[in-house]
Amino acid sequence: MGSPPSYEEASAGDAGFSGPSSSAPTDLPPAYHEQRYDPDEIMQPTIYVLADDHIFAESRSGSPRYRLSRVIHAQGKATSTIELSRVDKRIRELSDGTPNVTTRERHIYNMHYLTHFREALQCEVKSVAARGIGRVLVQKSPFPYSGYRAIKVPVELESTPEKLDKSTYMYAIKEKKDMFEWCGADGKVVATEVCRDGERMLLVAVPLTRRHLDGLIALWCLWMWYNHVKDIKDPSMSGWADGACRSSLLSIRD
Repeated sequence: MGSPPSYEEASAGDAGFSGPSSSAPTDLPPAYHEQRYDPDEIMQPTIYVLADDHIFAESRSGSPRYRLSRVIHAQGKATSTIELSRVDKRIRELSDGTPNVTTRERHIYNMHYLTHFREALQCEVKSVAARGIGRVLVQKSPFPYSGYRAIKVPVELESTPEKLDKSTYMYAIKEKKDMFEWCGADGKVVATEVCRDGERMLLVAVPLTRRHLDGLIALWCLWMWYNHVKDIKDPSMSGWADGACRSSLLSIRD
């Protein structure tokens, strides 16, 4: 039996299929159905939970929605790249008509954390596919603002990101008591990072397109990684304890 169609090749119809004749229906392979990725699909507010290298929706039960190539809290200063993959469902219809659900990982973002010789930080996510949010840097907010900002890098500034206009941003990351708020450029809260029962969670408060949700998840992971690397300098101030988060230390420490 030939290999199943790839993610890009999968389609709802089977036009043009030239298979065995109707006289031998048992020779037909099981039918596949894989929903095409729609970057503009609206995703409803959900709680996302980090569990080592997996990210679940609502709780650790069930199938993960995303997977990281490395466990964030296990990384040292030498790590410079972590990959984020989305876990998509694939459904095969068995001969008796019942569905058999499997999953397939799709690499969607790379996260980079680079410290230069002058201690200047380059902290960014870059989409692997053209339908992502592109390249986004996380930098300190300009004076007189506090916190950090996620700033998209226009194509014309790819080679000179230092010329970015920090007044134009995708998200502002603001520290509150034992939490971080991710606010849009309009000032409204899009998501909140909290620590509950030793688990780091991102509470997405508004509907987002699939493109922007995937990008937000990547930025959230980058942000946790960024704070973890800073904690390495002083383990007693670490926001992690045996892999669990410590809500009392869920804060910015510059």
